[in-house]
Amino acid sequence: MKPSSEQIRFVELTSLQDDLLLPWLDLYETAFSAAERVLVSKHLLALKGASDADEPGEHHILAALAGNASFAGLARYQVLPDLGVAYLWYLATSPELRSQGVGTKFYQEIVRRVTGPAVRALVIEVEIPARASGGEGAAAAAENSAVDAERALAQRRITFYRRQGARLLEGIHYLQSVGRHQAPIPMHLMFHAFGALDAAQAFALARSLWGEQVRQVGELRLA
Repeated sequence: MKPSSEQIRFVELTSLQDDLLLPWLDLYETAFSAAERVLVSKHLLALKGASDADEPGEHHILAALAGNASFAGLARYQVLPDLGVAYLWYLATSPELRSQGVGTKFYQEIVRRVTGPAVRALVIEVEIPARASGGEGAAAAAENSAVDAERALAQRRITFYRRQGARLLEGIHYLQSVGRHQAPIPMHLMFHAFGALDAAQAFALARSLWGEQVRQVGELRLA
């Protein structure tokens, strides 16, 4: 039976002994490419409450549960009230429950939790659909098909966040860096504003988060 919106509940992980930690990590490792994943130790340090000078602010690790208490999804977000921003690290739904409204309810729950006078916007990193590229010739047909699927998935993520109220910041070049174990990769940035926020203000928030990793390369626009 498909879970209804009322059947989804959300639980915050606060301990390394939490029974939800292992399914959370399993989904984390399978839902995101290696280039987008921070080291698992980053999540474990957050659960231990260890301070991290590179990642200040309030860190929250959430699990979604379906009506039968089965694991339904994961999220991690960070709130930096001194900068007036919240940052969505990861959001994923269990494969068997995708396209059933779980992701929408999860995102709405995160928005509810971060909304407040100290937060101007929720910032989201998303893949750039055009970044994927394939080979040429018959031997590359399977690879190109996989690339097409990845591009379509990246576009669906952008469409999903736009439906929830987020906007894509155009006119920038942003390099996501998840750690020394991975080379930085270009990504899009999206902003879910809580009140008036123009493109220049969104760019300023991004610079406050990532500094020179964000550069203006054209006319700034929220679309």
